[in-house]
Amino acid sequence: MVPASLSAIYPDHVSKQFNLTRDLLEQYGYQRLVIGAGELQYHYRDDTHAPFKLNPYFAVWAPLEQADEGLIVIDLDTDKPQMWLHCPPDIWHGQKQLRCDDIQRRFEVSIFEDQRQMHRTLFNTDAKTAYIGPDLAFFKDQTTLDINPVPLLTALDYHRAWKTPYEQGCIRLANELAVRGHRAAAEVFRNRGSEYQAHLAYLQATEQLDEQLPYGNIVAFNEHCAVLHYTQRERIAPSEHRSFLIDAGAAAAGYAADITRTYVGKNNTQADNQFAALIHSMDQLQLDIISRIEPGVSYVDLHLQTHRNLAAVLKSAELICCDEEEAIETGVTRVFLPHGLGHYLGVQVHDRGGYLADPAGDEELPPSEHPFLRLTRRIDEHQVFTIEPGLYFIPPLLEAARNDHRGQSIQWQNVEPLLPYGGIRIEDNILVTASGCVNFTRTNGL
Repeated sequence: MVPASLSAIYPDHVSKQFNLTRDLLEQYGYQRLVIGAGELQYHYRDDTHAPFKLNPYFAVWAPLEQADEGLIVIDLDTDKPQMWLHCPPDIWHGQKQLRCDDIQRRFEVSIFEDQRQMHRTLFNTDAKTAYIGPDLAFFKDQTTLDINPVPLLTALDYHRAWKTPYEQGCIRLANELAVRGHRAAAEVFRNRGSEYQAHLAYLQATEQLDEQLPYGNIVAFNEHCAVLHYTQRERIAPSEHRSFLIDAGAAAAGYAADITRTYVGKNNTQADNQFAALIHSMDQLQLDIISRIEPGVSYVDLHLQTHRNLAAVLKSAELICCDEEEAIETGVTRVFLPHGLGHYLGVQVHDRGGYLADPAGDEELPPSEHPFLRLTRRIDEHQVFTIEPGLYFIPPLLEAARNDHRGQSIQWQNVEPLLPYGGIRIEDNILVTASGCVNFTRTNGL
């Protein structure tokens, strides 16, 4: 469903997608584009299926949860996008229905009970057609069909960097939901519950099921905070609640929020106080990076500045004994922050196009010493991305550093008491404006 608060600007969003797509079709020599919603994926030798996930190239046009086997069709000789939905009679699950008036007004909607009839209608043309979606077997023999053409996909990915006001509004709404969940989960930690209970509290507060979330929540206590994509969610509460890292999002009309916060327990130990001070320092580091955002700035430069700021934090906390420049040059900061600063955000948590320098597919790859950076493009107005610096105590990375030249730069006697706390990540969702940026996460009070 299109959110009621965004109904007035949804038509302009669809018009912009339609005009952009038609321009690209003409540029790449196609007369028609067909976008497949995707199909239900059944488990091996079973009659149960995984939760349906809408093809992101379809989701950009319309937020539909029951669109499996559906199609969006864009023709150069029509002035309105078409939506073809497969809605067979179904006594087991109930018949799929399109209940959103906003979508029905913006698309020429056709309902097919028979999928074969839908496909016969689709291919009753000699128009040169591009298809984007799952590589479906019954499309392979169609001589007028170009399946997932890379040049067109690349151009569409490049343009995903800029979000329409409707898309910005969806991400803002997703942040509102996610902030509710973060607050509820933090309360479970403060009341000494379990990771599992914190996750359940998050779902209840956001009113979303697991399969509706944009990604699996990371709900990590204590040393689990050092596992970057931890998803186990222990059901038994730990004996000590030292730290809590929650990386959890929510979805609004198919668009994602992606937020991370880190908390310290109230055990009143010296290590607690040290870790609390590090959380504060990382919060200030993140806000400093956000303050540097404006159109024209390189995202790579923001990432490199993050490592300069991190070196200062590590030095001030007496976690390293070398000077800050040496910590960067020798890779010591990467021991504590191995991932990139952030990524584009939209219908995908990691929205595509982060390396694309132009719509033709030329790429600007990350610096060789920072291979996990997902975004290298220049910052521009109307882009939405995350800013998520971290400081972690990851045993394999620390052990590797201990055994090479970096080990002499680390104050091990100060690092080791913090190992049981795992690490820190602070992540906000940022919209770039002409004069700077809007922080969707903090404007919602988190």
